[in-house]
Amino acid sequence: VVVGRGIGSKKNLPLMRKLADALGAELGCTRPVVEAGWLEYRHQIGQTGVSVSPKLLVSIGVSGAIQHLAGIGGAECIIAVNKNESAPIFGVADYGIVGDLYKVTPMLIEAIRAAKAAK
Repeated sequence: VVVGRGIGSKKNLPLMRKLADALGAELGCTRPVVEAGWLEYRHQIGQTGVSVSPKLLVSIGVSGAIQHLAGIGGAECIIAVNKNESAPIFGVADYGIVGDLYKVTPMLIEAIRAAKAAK
């Protein structure tokens, strides 16, 4: 799960961690999130951070600057959630959700938990 400045503030990180936990995933971020002091540099994904190649990458509130996209090119499947339908992240996403991340993220968490419980 990768978060961008679009999550609004550091106080919204617990919700993003819940999503990562539901997926059994790690939490990463864009450079502006590190620069704002919301997460440490070791979480930064992109040209000036680390490159990742997960089976699934869920991008929440990430605009999709070219420097960030350089770090996620190895992802097999990208799901992007952003309220801006013109965000560049949608150009590389396999699935895109245009919507309010504060409404979409809890629904994703619930759906993931329900799917796991049904197994």
